[in-house]
Amino acid sequence: MKTAAVTTSLAVWLVATAAAQIPEQRFDGLLRRGKLRIPTPNWRFFGPNPGVKDNHLLYRDLTDGKPGEWAEVQVVQDRPWYGLAWNARNRCPKALFDATQHALAHAVAFGSAVLPVTTATGYRLLARYIQLHVPHADGASHSQFMLLHSYPTSPDDRHIEPVFVSLEFPLDGDVTPAEALSPAAA
Repeated sequence: MKTAAVTTSLAVWLVATAAAQIPEQRFDGLLRRGKLRIPTPNWRFFGPNPGVKDNHLLYRDLTDGKPGEWAEVQVVQDRPWYGLAWNARNRCPKALFDATQHALAHAVAFGSAVLPVTTATGYRLLARYIQLHVPHADGASHSQFMLLHSYPTSPDDRHIEPVFVSLEFPLDGDVTPAEALSPAAA
């Protein structure tokens, strides 16, 4: 009898906890303030504003002053089966993700002015990563990157929105334009 009561109680609590995680919060009133008053944890992932877009990092090389095709930088690689417990290779993708967020925040803060964004840490990290860690076209002297957002509109279609396009930067040397570093630019 005790086993059946404990099992039933745990099963009810498990179902109530699962129902409390539904994003629309349709059962919240019934579970917390209504007749049932079942204490359930709130484990809705990503808080009140879940992510609804994907970020993409693209780059292109410039050869003899002519831009090439945009290519996407694969930030996230497939995870191994043990990645849930130990994922040491997540450092680089996390750094790139944080750099894109930092560059986007500066781009929004400065509006259409691109030059002030070039001194931001996120911008410089992305430009240096592209400069040093992605393959480049033969004879390319400069490169450029773009940040995109894509929103799933249906299973087969996505809305793509360019958010920020960097200035052209050399493949050797500093990625920040000299005019951005001058006191007059401040």
